[in-house]
Amino acid sequence: MSPPLDLDSLLNEEPPGDTAAASRVLAAARGELAQRKPARSWRTHAAWVVAASGGLSLLVAVVMLALGATSGALLLSRAHLLVLLLGTCGVCAWGALSPRGRVLRRVGVVLSMLTAAVLVLARDTPHTVSNVPEWVCTASHLAVGAVPLVVALLVLRTAVFQPMRALCAGLAVGTTGAFLGELACERGWRHVAGYHLLAWGLIVVASLVISKSLKPRSYAP
Repeated sequence: MSPPLDLDSLLNEEPPGDTAAASRVLAAARGELAQRKPARSWRTHAAWVVAASGGLSLLVAVVMLALGATSGALLLSRAHLLVLLLGTCGVCAWGALSPRGRVLRRVGVVLSMLTAAVLVLARDTPHTVSNVPEWVCTASHLAVGAVPLVVALLVLRTAVFQPMRALCAGLAVGTTGAFLGELACERGWRHVAGYHLLAWGLIVVASLVISKSLKPRSYAP
């Protein structure tokens, strides 16, 4: 009984000179392809990132509202900011995973910068003093962004590393912490600029550094 066909070894051999050898190569190739799972589209991967970041943001809002940690009045007063964050997440995630999303990636970066500026400018002077250390916001934002970051890094491995893709993926994930900040924090604009945006920036840096260090599963563009 002949040994099983190995596609890699057959491809390293000299080109077949007869029909029988060509049939062996074809049979081995078909066997390899039959064992591979169908590749998921980039749209599915983008949806995963949006679901992980935006879905987690909405879940946090529901839980905080149920526990009394936030109020319906606060949600309504900041609804435009929350919608802006969710939209930024969607644009950045779509641009990060789209094979031809160069323009969309640039739009995502600009939109993220505008969103960050709006978050700072929208904050009024706080009327109460919080006893919670300011760094708690940064730490909580990083913690809530950990799971979406893992999802983003996994889907980024489906293509060759590109800095702009990793940047946009990090920007999409960073909206999760910023969303939490709008729900749970009532400090002023200096705090938002110094601690909320710091967490967003650290998520972006982590996405760039870790994504570059991971070996891609595919070298598709």
